[in-house]
Amino acid sequence: MLIFFISQFLNFSGEVYRVELDARNIGLGSSYYNVNSASSIFYNPFNINSIDESLFFGFGLLYEGISASAISYKFKNRPYGVGLYLVLTDNIELTSLPDTSRPPSSDNRPYVSSVENYIASALYFSIALKNFGVSAKLLYQGISKYMALGIGFDLSTNFKNFSIIFKDFVPSLLYWNSKSLEFIPPLIILSSSINYKNFLISSSFDFTTLESREFDRLISLNRFSIGFSIGLEYNLGIVSIRGGFKGARPSFGFGIKYKNYSIDYGSFYHRDLGLTHRTSLYVSF
Repeated sequence: MLIFFISQFLNFSGEVYRVELDARNIGLGSSYYNVNSASSIFYNPFNINSIDESLFFGFGLLYEGISASAISYKFKNRPYGVGLYLVLTDNIELTSLPDTSRPPSSDNRPYVSSVENYIASALYFSIALKNFGVSAKLLYQGISKYMALGIGFDLSTNFKNFSIIFKDFVPSLLYWNSKSLEFIPPLIILSSSINYKNFLISSSFDFTTLESREFDRLISLNRFSIGFSIGLEYNLGIVSIRGGFKGARPSFGFGIKYKNYSIDYGSFYHRDLGLTHRTSLYVSF
């Protein structure tokens, strides 16, 4: 399972930077991007204009041995914020052959040549201007002797309850120390939400040319695909209950909000890897 998941990230480096860590959004089927917390630094920088000084922390034990975390801070009385995003795993066994010129056999058995750690990180600098928000990202990936540095930009804007997000709107660049270049193609998200009494209904479409390994894309043609998500939240006061779908993948979650504190939990089902979980904390000052 661990090797399966790591191989996705190493072959499709853009995917590792698109793991959702806002547990509220996970519970809503990854359909809600009109974010009103410091997590907007990662998801919708335009909304920095409309939130108070605040801190966001998100964590997910994705699958066996792989964890992801994020922390972000929106400055007091300033239209900008910073954030750090990390995906980590350890104890990855790399193997080799005694004789690399021959295939594996009974007298040329693979052996563990080293035990390595993998890390992917993104440092965000986000600012909200009058009509749009932008995030600049410094990217890093590394495992064993291989590492890459890169840069990327996200752009977003809102029209009332309708959000438009362009992730990597200029294809992000990763430069590996093996002297190879890799580009992360754009992801476009169109999201809308409606509040009615104690209910929130959200939906989104996303468009990308990044090869998707998910089974639940609405449309998939060669490297181009379209996804659809929908979510529903019911607010009981201190407690909120959520559910949704990202394509055919169900999700659920809940949140507890008390004064300036909010704790959220979200989970979704993956066809191959079962349930995966997210927890996040939001504090406003």
